[in-house]
Amino acid sequence: MKNPPLSTLVKKLDKIFSEYIRRRDSKDGVARCVTCGKYENWKEIDCGHFVSRDKKSTRWNEKNCHPQCKSCNRFHEGRKDEYALFLIRKYGQGILEELNKNKWMPFKLDTLWLQEMIKEYKEKLNAL
Repeated sequence: MKNPPLSTLVKKLDKIFSEYIRRRDSKDGVARCVTCGKYENWKEIDCGHFVSRDKKSTRWNEKNCHPQCKSCNRFHEGRKDEYALFLIRKYGQGILEELNKNKWMPFKLDTLWLQEMIKEYKEKLNAL
């Protein structure tokens, strides 16, 4: 059987990973925006990325992704200053350097890795 195109697997992983992040950080189905503090149902909130999604080496990094309301994530460019303060409070002083260093790491997508990550995040979702 032929493997699906990488773009199809990336979309699938994005969807599963996003749901995992939003549900991981929710309580009773409600998540809090890490930048403005607004509470929303996990289905209505975005999976915000501190380092842009176009950097594949950090795109699916759990420390780089947290719930953000649509306003902060989409219309205020992720409110990077507030996001940075949240990350430092949550992970410590070195997190910004870690993420900024990791975003430049070489990263080549391949079918096997994407399939493994999809499987891993399906299992993580089932464990929530």
